[in-house]
Amino acid sequence: MGTVGDNSDECKEIQSLIPGYLAGKLSLKEARAFTAHLKKCSECRDEMEISYLLDEGITRAENGETIDLHADLEEMLDGTESLIQYLTQYRNVVCLIESTAIFVLVACFLLLFIIE
Repeated sequence: MGTVGDNSDECKEIQSLIPGYLAGKLSLKEARAFTAHLKKCSECRDEMEISYLLDEGITRAENGETIDLHADLEEMLDGTESLIQYLTQYRNVVCLIESTAIFVLVACFLLLFIIE
């Protein structure tokens, strides 16, 4: 895993998204940028792990549950990437259906114009 390591503006922006990510409130665009950045930036990944540990670890510890930080985070990020792929495919299908509907409407209009 690479590192950006200079706490660039991109890192600051990604780190500001951590609470929203943990709460499941990021947009598709934000989630895509967030997960892509975490793959290449160990500094942001470390910040994510700390936030996750504080957020989830304390709750689990209070409930007497154990936490496997790395496995849980990997599972969460993999789930997010799967959801992003699904939503992207869904959006593409919707766009295709909309385009087809517009084409059919235009064709019907042209047919009506030619018939009259």
